[in-house]
Amino acid sequence: MNDEPKDTLTISITGNLTIARADLEQLLRGLPVASPAPQAVAPPETRSIRPAEVERGLPRLAYTVEETAEALGVSKVSVYRLIERRLLKTSLALRRKLISRAEIERFLRETSSGV
Repeated sequence: MNDEPKDTLTISITGNLTIARADLEQLLRGLPVASPAPQAVAPPETRSIRPAEVERGLPRLAYTVEETAEALGVSKVSVYRLIERRLLKTSLALRRKLISRAEIERFLRETSSGV
């Protein structure tokens, strides 16, 4: 006997299967959604660093280059260039470059136009 739960659907096919579009759509409508619909990506100026904090439950004091790039809406290469140009300062305590939240906020404040 089959020990799988009744809400799973397993289809194993060798060869071709032909099904009418209307039948397929009806079948798919009856299936539960496995994951939420993809969310639209917010423009860089509206992004926040907060989601990482919410996931872990602890306030983040510093971010990796990758996390900083994601929060700013730029590439990792751009963040490394900002560091090289000394527009962003990193922690010197570790091998891995960490950029403090205060430093990211300072950078944004000082480089924002007065519009």
